[in-house]
Parts: sequence; structure tokens; C-alpha cells
Amino acid sequence: MKRAVLIAMGALALCAACGPMPHQKAAPAAEAACPDESPRLPGTGLCQRTAADLIQRAPGASEIAYPEGCTAAVNETMMIGDEALVYGAQRCGEAVTKLEFAAGAQTAEISLQGYEGVVIRLFGVDPDPQGALKAAIADLPEAARATCEIRPAGIEGWPADALVIAPTAAARAKLPKDEPVAACGPFGLDEDSRSYWRIRQGQAWFFDLGQDDPGFDAPSVTIIAKDASGAWAPRP
Repeated sequence: MKRAVLIAMGALALCAACGPMPHQKAAPAAEAACPDESPRLPGTGLCQRTAADLIQRAPGASEIAYPEGCTAAVNETMMIGDEALVYGAQRCGEAVTKLEFAAGAQTAEISLQGYEGVVIRLFGVDPDPQGALKAAIADLPEAARATCEIRPAGIEGWPADALVIAPTAAARAKLPKDEPVAACGPFGLDEDSRSYWRIRQGQAWFFDLGQDDPGFDAPSVTIIAKDASGAWAPRP
């Protein structure tokens, strides 16, 4: 059998100069260059301009200010299956901020490449869109559960749809008024940090961004998915 295969391959090689064989498929054309001549994103194959058009940036969120000498770029992070994250990233020279995705049994974690700590956690929303937030309250000590509630963040510069798990008005009145308050557990309000929830694209997102700009545009992070035709589009 091996000898027959080698003979057949030799015949094909000899015939190559005779012209195309019947029913021979032409080699696929190379991907067209991006309009701005930037390299395609390696995972999705999208041009940066196309990826930028797919981003669904949160209304109400302040624009990120990058350090002097750095500029805005678009980056991607592949998820499970035919899904990816696209987002505004910081470019300083050749270095571009990159997010890393890790899926777990109950939640997924998104971190900054090269840094410790999780900046975004993703939770499911079936059957209750606020189920993850309610579960976070249920995990609090019994005495604290009645003092915490889910409410709009209402903070200027944050996404308009941002939610927080925060002390009720009565509970907040008993807390210090001259210093930042951290209450309602690890997924609760921290007045010394930018931590909030958003419910969108079939996920409950918990952002834990600290005090300083983390080097990427958190309100821009968008899940995109490939459809049956191979086109990428934002996940509903």
C-alpha cells in the first residue's frame, strides 16, 4: 500500500508541469490586508477597525485616560468555543494590554496578563438575571443579610447600568460618614475602589478595578460570537 501511494505521488509530481488537473481546486486566496495596514487580531482574524465597530461600550462611562506616550488600541481574548472578548486596550510602544480568560465550574475569571488578581468575574443569569447578586447576599453572615440590598450605583463616570450590593439607607446611616466604607462582602460596595455589577449579554459581570485605571477600557469589554456563516457579531 505504501509503495502504491509513493508511485501515485510521483505521477502527480511529474504531471505538475502539464497544467491544472481536472477538478483541481484553486488554492485559497490570502486574507485581504486591513484598510489601515494593521495586523489582524490572531484569534478572530478581525481587523482592529472591524473589532472596534463590534464593541458595545457602556453608556455613561467616562473615557479612559492613558498615560503619556501610550495610545488606544483594540485587543481580543478568546473564550470557549466560537466566542471572544474584544475591548479597548492600552498600547505603549509594542506592548498592548491583554486580558486572560479562565473558565470555572460556576464562574469565569478575567485577569490582566502579567498581573495577579481578577478584574472581572462572569456569572450565569439563568433563571434569575440578579441571581448571582442575590446569592452573594445570601452568603453573608445572617446579621448582615438584612442590611444589604441591590441598587443602581448612580456614580458619575460609571456605566449607567452599574449595580452595587450596598448597605440600606438605615444601615449606611450607622456607618462612618468621614471615611470610605466597604460593606456587604467581597462582591459588595467598596467606596475606595471601582467595583460594580453589570447584567448584559447573558452574563452577570462583576468588575473589581481598584483605584487606578487598569490599562484597559473596562466599560468596553464585549463578548462576540461567530455565527453559522463565520461572521462575528456581539452576543445578544
